[in-house]
Amino acid sequence: MKCWKAVLAAGSPVATACFFAVMCSATAGPDKVKFPHYQTHVLYDVLDQPENKEVRELYVNAEALKDLKAGQPLPSGTVLSAPTFKALLDDKGEFVRDANGRLIRGRLDRVVVMEKRTGWGTEYPDALRNGDWEYARFSADGALTTSANYKACFECHKPKSSQDFVFSLPQLLKAAR
Repeated sequence: MKCWKAVLAAGSPVATACFFAVMCSATAGPDKVKFPHYQTHVLYDVLDQPENKEVRELYVNAEALKDLKAGQPLPSGTVLSAPTFKALLDDKGEFVRDANGRLIRGRLDRVVVMEKRTGWGTEYPDALRNGDWEYARFSADGALTTSANYKACFECHKPKSSQDFVFSLPQLLKAAR
């Protein structure tokens, strides 16, 4: 992009602001997040979600779990993965449950990821920014879902700012003990 020098040289504050907004938006987004090898991470919770006919497993990378401290934000490099499976149904369309009454997972549907890196998120306006977190959604085959509504991720997690934007922070702290 050779036009940037001309934009900046022109001295127009509006043109300069627009240029930086375009450049920054190109560096923000789910493409920063790589598909995690969550199977090598630490499973810290399993959520039955009958309203969605799903089972969601929650994983954290071992390095982040080791460095997790109560009352502190999660460390840079934290990867939280939530592989989501369709719940198994019997031939009558009823949930198949294990001996403890928990839903049994079927096929993998998607993997949702939160990843935190120092300096990430600066591209977002304060009203949307979730600290240094970025979000991504992957299909079962590991392909990034570019059509996902990522703004909704930021909006949903924003009220959890006191928990470093993480809904499952209490479960993480319990797993870190």
